[in-house]
Amino acid sequence: MESINQLNALSREQYHSIWERINAGALLDEEEKVIGELMKQHKEFYKDWDSTDFDYEYDIDTEVNPFMHIALDSIVVNQINSNNPKQTGFTYNKLRARGDSHLDAIHKIASVVLENIWDIMKYGKEFNEKKYIQKLKRITKF
Repeated sequence: MESINQLNALSREQYHSIWERINAGALLDEEEKVIGELMKQHKEFYKDWDSTDFDYEYDIDTEVNPFMHIALDSIVVNQINSNNPKQTGFTYNKLRARGDSHLDAIHKIASVVLENIWDIMKYGKEFNEKKYIQKLKRITKF
């Protein structure tokens, strides 16, 4: 468990560094730009980005872990940007066309990403791109 806590602290330090650099107008690499832009779009988490309490443990029953939240959002944005799988971009565009905001569309797709991560971690299932694409298609039917 200690190694997980150390990894969390390291990740949070990296997010904090991206936050400081984006606010200072520093140059960021492509992945950092994606993360930084997502961080800027989530005003509800600004206090978390500013915090240097890298060991804080979020209560899974009452709090959203903003670092995990941005990690999931960045997976979606990277899938859209790389057009891999193509369905992610199609789903995003369809959600936007029907009136969902940029972040609402990202979050709906991220929920599918999270569901797949859960199945892999909890049940030891292998990633199944075909099922992932089917789930993405389903979220545009409602």
